[in-house]
Amino acid sequence: MKKIITLITIMVFALSSFAQTAKVEGTAADLKKNISANFIEFVMPSEVTAENIEKSAQYYTDYFTVGFNKESKVAKITLLKGEEMERRVITRFLLSTGVRGVNFEGADYTIMEFYSNFLE
Repeated sequence: MKKIITLITIMVFALSSFAQTAKVEGTAADLKKNISANFIEFVMPSEVTAENIEKSAQYYTDYFTVGFNKESKVAKITLLKGEEMERRVITRFLLSTGVRGVNFEGADYTIMEFYSNFLE
């Protein structure tokens, strides 16, 4: 019985530790163009709901606005001024929605790696 409980506990932790990954479509040139136009779009994981997006976005209104399409799961983040701090705060927004990684151009990055490589 003790082994069964231990096994179930391990399985629960393993399943809950799977990181949710958002996706940015396009190329690095497309991303750079979008950032210069003060927006970036993330295809959010299926687990993320409109309520999650709205709840998280309300804390970052000094930096950006977030539009979310429920059907396509695309979150469009529109930066207010296009400053570096606004791009940095995107990392907090992603974390608050449960996203732990970003897939871009076929490679997976942690949120901080994505920020360092493409948003900084």
